[in-house]
Amino acid sequence: MSIPHDNQTNIDNQYSPQKQKMKSICRSSEINLLWDMAEKACKPSNEEYSMALNEDQLTFYRQNGYLLASGLISDQIAAQAEAAMWKLMDMDAGDASTWSMVPETADTYNKGSGAVIFNGVQDPDLMACATDDYLNAVAQLLGEPIDSLHSPEAIFALNLLGRPGQWTMPRHPHIDGLNPKHVPKTFPGPYRITSLLYLSDIEPQGGGTCVWPGSPSKIRALAESDPVKYKHLKDLNKDIPSLDLEPGIELTPKRGDILFFQHLFGHNGSVNTAAKPRFMMRFFCSCEKCYTTWPKADHWGFWTP
Repeated sequence: MSIPHDNQTNIDNQYSPQKQKMKSICRSSEINLLWDMAEKACKPSNEEYSMALNEDQLTFYRQNGYLLASGLISDQIAAQAEAAMWKLMDMDAGDASTWSMVPETADTYNKGSGAVIFNGVQDPDLMACATDDYLNAVAQLLGEPIDSLHSPEAIFALNLLGRPGQWTMPRHPHIDGLNPKHVPKTFPGPYRITSLLYLSDIEPQGGGTCVWPGSPSKIRALAESDPVKYKHLKDLNKDIPSLDLEPGIELTPKRGDILFFQHLFGHNGSVNTAAKPRFMMRFFCSCEKCYTTWPKADHWGFWTP
């Protein structure tokens, strides 16, 4: 049986306070839901973004062009990676007589500098250094969500044998990305950020990387002063000695420390005058983007997030 229209109106009026209250609650819930959705859209979720670095570290990186960070690789992972590097070098960490031996499996050896290079190593203990904290730190320094990154596939080892003798600070820095076969352009450059991972405790004059704080802004200004002359990185690199840069600093990282730096950051290697070899690595990737942007060896390019 249907209710006449007049009777239905009376029933609505009878319960109107309760209905109005319910409508108000619904509207309030909808508004709160919309605000929550807006906030989530503006702020990355925990899955997208994790604070591996603090604000002071981010500010230092922006101002100086580099950051030496600790704690992104656990002591256990770093120790296992160091052990893997000793094995790769075919050396015994407890036997100093093996520390000057050049491994037959090395891809390149420079007798003068003592540099021993391996390309495209995929040892699980070395790859484990690409921790979640490391990847989150890269994302933070780029100002992008973690989902924008792809994982590296291998490592490039650049180890230094001991070369006892007088140590001198490099006179001038260089910039990364130089490749005589590829001839990369200065802008946008072959990378936005790169990193060096140290797998041994480095003593003063023990092969630590030397850095020039604040150099990217001055090197960039030089490049922009003559876009035609400095179209390619190789030409820009030649004129870096003409710049009035801040004094260079010798870094002495510990095992597990990571050096991040920007495009056009001035840095240089130094001789390892210690008896113990210095272990350091970077990440490789074989994807088309990495290989075509910054090729290095065979089918490998440096990992370029």
